[in-house]
Amino acid sequence: MAAPPTRNVLKEDFNWEVPIETVPLPSQGKVYDPDSMLYNRETIDIKAMTAKEEDILTSPALLKRGETVSTLVKSCITDDGINVDEMILGDRNALMISIRVTGYGQDYNVVVDCPKCSHSNNKTVDLGNLPIKFLEINPIKKGLNEFEFTLPVTKKNVTFKFITVRDERAMSQTREKMNKHFDTVVENNVTANLEQCIMSIDGIRDQNKIRHFVQYMPAFDSKSLRNFIKENEPGIKMEYDLACDDCTNVSSVIVPMSSEFFWPSE
Repeated sequence: MAAPPTRNVLKEDFNWEVPIETVPLPSQGKVYDPDSMLYNRETIDIKAMTAKEEDILTSPALLKRGETVSTLVKSCITDDGINVDEMILGDRNALMISIRVTGYGQDYNVVVDCPKCSHSNNKTVDLGNLPIKFLEINPIKKGLNEFEFTLPVTKKNVTFKFITVRDERAMSQTREKMNKHFDTVVENNVTANLEQCIMSIDGIRDQNKIRHFVQYMPAFDSKSLRNFIKENEPGIKMEYDLACDDCTNVSSVIVPMSSEFFWPSE
């Protein structure tokens, strides 16, 4: 016996529905496996953030596990078949910013230090005007999150990927374990990131060998690869033209992520 249809209480009793927004994906779905719901997907529909999503933002358990943003994004995506964990960070962040706009508006209050005089400026950034940085380089194979780069010093041919939500969580968990078991003043942020990004070196895919090479990679090779990845990673350009209130100098600065992003004071 078929179950009776569920009533749409919001629409039928309150004459209101949660708004839906269409968000462009910076990767345009080019980095996802053909079997993925994200393959060649240029846009994703999200519903506006509601009080239910505010429960996610205030969950201590999710915050402790570092899963607040991903759980929020998953809750707002209208297509249940999409796996947020397999998204590259640039796509996830594009959705995150759009969700924040639907919930609290485009204005984001920040405190930004002037690069020239160090004066702290209280500014309001319009999140709706942050430009999308679309993927412009081609993967080595259609539907594969893997790209080529030649290291300038060693001349090694490297293939790398853009970090995914799942990768980010794994790196965070590894870092937490390291901090608990080892008392060190030197963090391995650069090498850990490279180890996660690099898929092969001159065709070698053994992760232990890649890890060894990364440890002894010339600094110029390391910096060049990291710059190439940063310059080409699709996402939202989190940059802002700051006109300093004190020295009037105009500088391009990175928009800081503070508690005001999801917990605006006004």
